[in-house]
Amino acid sequence: MKSTSLCISALVLSFAGCSSTTKTNKPDAASPAPNISTKAFLSPPRQLTFAGARAGEGYFSRDGRYMVFQSEREANNPFYQIYLMDLNSGSTQRISPGQGKTTCAWIHPSNKYVIFSSTHEDKQVIEKTKAEWEERKQPKKRYSWSFDDSYDIYRSDLKGKKLVNLTKSKGYDAEASYSPDGEWIVFASNRKAYSDQMSAAEKAAFERDPSFMMDLYIMKADGTQVRQLTQAPGYDGGPFFSPDGSRITFRRFNTDGRTADIYTIGVDGKDEKRLTDFKSISWAPFYHPSGDYIIFASNKFGHANFELFIVDSQGRHAPVRVSDSEGFDGLPVFTPDAGHLVWSKATEKGDAQLFISAWNDKLAREALNLPPTTPNVRELKPEIRSADAKAWVEYLSHSRFLGRMSGGETEPQYTQTLANAFRDMGLKPIDGSFFQNYEFTSGIDLGSENSVALESAGKIWRPKLNADWIPLSYSKTGKFNSAPLVFAGYGIVAPAAGDQPAYDSFAGTDIKGKWVMVFSGVPENVSSQRRFHLHMYSRLQHKATVARQRGALGLIFIDDTETPSSPLRLKFEGRGEDAGLPVLRFSNHWIDNLLKSVGQSRRDWTKKLASGEVFSSNLESMSIQADIDLQLKRSKTRNVVAMLPAQGAKSNLVIGAHLDHLGMGEGGNSLSSQPGIHPGADDNASGVAGVLEIAHAMSEAVRSGKLKLTQNVIFGLWTAEEIGILGSAHFLNTIKSPTLAYLNLDMIGRYDKQLLIQGTGSAKEWAHLLEKSALTSNLIIKTQSDPYTPSDSLAFYMRGIPSLMFFTGAHPEYHTPADVADLINYDGITEVAGLVYDLGITLAKTNPSPVTYQKADGALHPLGSPGRGFRLYLGTIPDYTRESLKGVAISGTSKDSPAEKAGLQPGDIILQLGGIEIRNIQDYVYCLQALKANEKTKMRVLRAGREQEIEITPVLKTQQ
Repeated sequence: MKSTSLCISALVLSFAGCSSTTKTNKPDAASPAPNISTKAFLSPPRQLTFAGARAGEGYFSRDGRYMVFQSEREANNPFYQIYLMDLNSGSTQRISPGQGKTTCAWIHPSNKYVIFSSTHEDKQVIEKTKAEWEERKQPKKRYSWSFDDSYDIYRSDLKGKKLVNLTKSKGYDAEASYSPDGEWIVFASNRKAYSDQMSAAEKAAFERDPSFMMDLYIMKADGTQVRQLTQAPGYDGGPFFSPDGSRITFRRFNTDGRTADIYTIGVDGKDEKRLTDFKSISWAPFYHPSGDYIIFASNKFGHANFELFIVDSQGRHAPVRVSDSEGFDGLPVFTPDAGHLVWSKATEKGDAQLFISAWNDKLAREALNLPPTTPNVRELKPEIRSADAKAWVEYLSHSRFLGRMSGGETEPQYTQTLANAFRDMGLKPIDGSFFQNYEFTSGIDLGSENSVALESAGKIWRPKLNADWIPLSYSKTGKFNSAPLVFAGYGIVAPAAGDQPAYDSFAGTDIKGKWVMVFSGVPENVSSQRRFHLHMYSRLQHKATVARQRGALGLIFIDDTETPSSPLRLKFEGRGEDAGLPVLRFSNHWIDNLLKSVGQSRRDWTKKLASGEVFSSNLESMSIQADIDLQLKRSKTRNVVAMLPAQGAKSNLVIGAHLDHLGMGEGGNSLSSQPGIHPGADDNASGVAGVLEIAHAMSEAVRSGKLKLTQNVIFGLWTAEEIGILGSAHFLNTIKSPTLAYLNLDMIGRYDKQLLIQGTGSAKEWAHLLEKSALTSNLIIKTQSDPYTPSDSLAFYMRGIPSLMFFTGAHPEYHTPADVADLINYDGITEVAGLVYDLGITLAKTNPSPVTYQKADGALHPLGSPGRGFRLYLGTIPDYTRESLKGVAISGTSKDSPAEKAGLQPGDIILQLGGIEIRNIQDYVYCLQALKANEKTKMRVLRAGREQEIEITPVLKTQQ
C-alpha cells in the first residue's frame, strides 16, 4: 500500500542519536494559496466505487483504459482484495486470489501484467481471517494497517492468472509500482529486520512498530537485482516513479511516527530531497503526469482532517492546499491524461470510496509559479486553427524538454503527452500501444583509459584530457605506440576542377607510419571560388579518411586562429563507425607551448598557408603515443503512432512528421558555435503540430459522419530523424499492412514566399491531385520532382511508396538555439495543414489508391551527403538506418543511374571501390575523387552474406 493508517500518528517511538544527510528544500511553511479558492482546483466530485466497506488506491493503466484498486467487498474475507475495472465497459473483476490480505496494485505499461502484494500463501491465513472477523465485532474497533510479515509481491495477468511470487522474502514487501518503461519495480520493505542484526534501540522500536524498519527498495520487473535505496530510520513508503523514470517520490515518517513529510530521490538512491516541512502527517505523494509537481495528503489543519496539497517537484514553492471538505481526503492519483484526479474520500456512511473530479492544471501551475503545461485536447477545437498549432509548438519547443534529443531524459514525458492526445482525439493504438520502442546508437562517452604522451627533445609532455586534448568521436580506439610527428598544413587533397587547380597538402611529405598534425579549416586569404572548392574537401571526417589512405598512423587537429580555443568537448559526430585511425584535437594554448619549445609557431604556419600555398614541417624530433578509449552509448526511444481505422480496410495512408531535434547541440548536426538548448520550433515542432491538427480534424469528421474512409489513416511522429531517419524506418520494418502513400510535414513553420512540395516524381498522379487541392488553398506552391529529401519521406519512397514532403524553407535559425516559437508563422502552419488534410481525404476515401509508385529522377547526392559538389556520380542511395557497420549500406539506386545499370540492389553493402577499402561514408566519398568518368571500375559488395564483385562506370554530373 502507498500509505499508512491514520492511527500511526498516535504511535510513539523513541530512537536517539539518529541523523540524516537528506537535502532539505524549505520554502515558506504557509500552505493555502493566496487569493485562490480551494474549490477552483476541483470540480464537484463524482463517486466511482460503491461496493464494500471501503475502497482505495486506484491506479490507472498507462493508456487510461483500466483502473486497478483495492476494496473490502468479499463476503467471506474482511481484508482488501485487488480489482480491475475496465473503464470502457464498466465491468469489474477480482484479480487477487481472494484469500488473505492484499494491497498496492499497479498495472504494467504493456497492459499484460498486474503486480500486487498478498499474504494468500501464509499458512496461518485461515486463522488470521477468523481473528479479524472477531475483532471487527468489537464496537470500538479502530481501523489500522497490518504489516504482516508474510506479505509478498506477486505478478499476474489481467485476469489474475499465471501468478508469480517476485519477492519470496520474510517481512512486509508491498507498496510496489512499475517504472514508466516497465523494467523496474520500486517497493517498501522491512525485510532487513528479519535478516540483519539490529541494534537494541532498533529492535525495541521494531517491536513497538514493525514499520519503523521500512525502507525503499528497487528491483527488476522479474524480481531480480534487488537493491536498497533508503536507509534512514523511520517508515519510508508509498513510492512512485516520476513520469520520466529518473526519480521516485515517497513519504518518510519520523522516528516516533508522529509526523511525516514528502521526499524525492534518484533511482540510484542519490540526491534525496525533502519537499515539505509541515510538522504533521504528509503522505501518499503522486506525480502529476508532467512531472512538474506532486499531489499529496496532509492533516496540517487538524488531526483527523486530511486534505489534499500540491508542491512543485523541486520543492522551491510553498505547498498549496487544493481541497477543503469534511472528512478524510487522501491517496490522490492523476489520470494519465492529467485531466482528472481520483482519490479516497469519506462518504456519508463514514467509509471511504474512490471519487473522481476534473483537475485544474492551469490554476495549479499558476499557484506554484510553474510554466504552462501540455495542450488539453478537450480544450482544443477539432478544426485546424492557428491557436491550437501555437499551443503545440510552444509546448514541444519549451526549454524543459531540453531540445527533444532522441532517447533523452525528457522524451517519455512529451511522447506520453502526444500519445494521450491521439487517444483523446479518438484514434486507436496499433498492436495495442501508441508507442513503437526501439534502440539506437545515441552517443559516445570517454572511457577510463585515455592518455597522450608526447616526447620532444628529451622532455615528456602529458596533456590533460578535456583541458588540453580530446579524442574525436570517430577516432579509432586502442593503444598506439610512439611514432614521429609531422605537420601537413590543412590536410586537404582536392582534385582540379574547371579553372581551379588541384591542391595536395601532403605533396612532397611522407606521412606513412607517422602522426600528422593539420589545421581544421581551409586557407583564409584565397578567393571565394578557391575557398569554396577547398571547402568541399575540408570536412574533418574526410581529412581523416585521406590521411589514413596516405598511410598516416594518427591525426591531430589544431586551429589556425589566434583566438583562444573553444572548450573541448566530445561530440557524437558519427554513427558508430570509426575513421580507421586515432583522431585527436588539441587546445591552442597547449599546442602553442609545445611548439614554442622547438622554435615553431602556429602563427608562422598560418601566414605561410594563408594564400593557398602548400607547406609542411617535419617535426620528427617529436614523437607521440596514445591510448584511446571511447564507449558507444545505446539508448531507447519510441515513435508515437496512432490509427484512424476504416472498416474493412487492409491498407493505409500515413501522415507523419519527425518529433526529435538536437537536444543541447552536443551532436555533430548543430550549426551553432556554442552549446545550448535547441528548441526546434520549426524543426520540427511545426510539423508535429500540423500532424496533430490534421489528426484532430479528420477524426472529428469521421466521428460526425461527414467523412467515410476506405483506407486506414496512420499518424506517425518519428524519432531519431536527425540521426538518420531511424524512426520511420523502424515503423516500416514493423507495420504489417501495406502503405499506399505517405505525406511528410517537415519544417512547415516559416511560410513566407512559398511552400515547397518535394517528391512529386514518386507517383505519376501527384501533379493532378495537387492541382485539385491547391485550388482551395491560399498558398503559393512550388513542386519538385526529386524524392530524395533529407527527411523521413525518403524512407517511404525507398520502400516503393509514393511520398511527398511539405517544407516552407530554410532560414538562418536552422539547427541553432534561435529556432524558437516566437518566429513561427502559425497561420502558415494551418494553411499547410489544411492543404495536407484536403489531399489526405482524397487519398483516404478513394479505393483503389489513386496514386501509383514510380521511380523518379533524383538528386545527385541525397541526404546532403559529404560528396555534394563532387563531379562524379554513381547514383547510390546510402542507408542511414544501418548502424555501426563496416562498409556503406545502400537503400537503393537512382533511376537510370550507373548504380542501377550495374545491378546494385537495396541492402547491398559496399566494401571496396576502385581497389580502396570502404569503412564508412567518408571513405566512399574519398574514392569518388580518385575515379575517372566513363571508365569502368570494380566494386566489391556484400549481398545476402556473400561477397561479390561487380563493374560500375561513373559518369560526370553534367551527363545526368
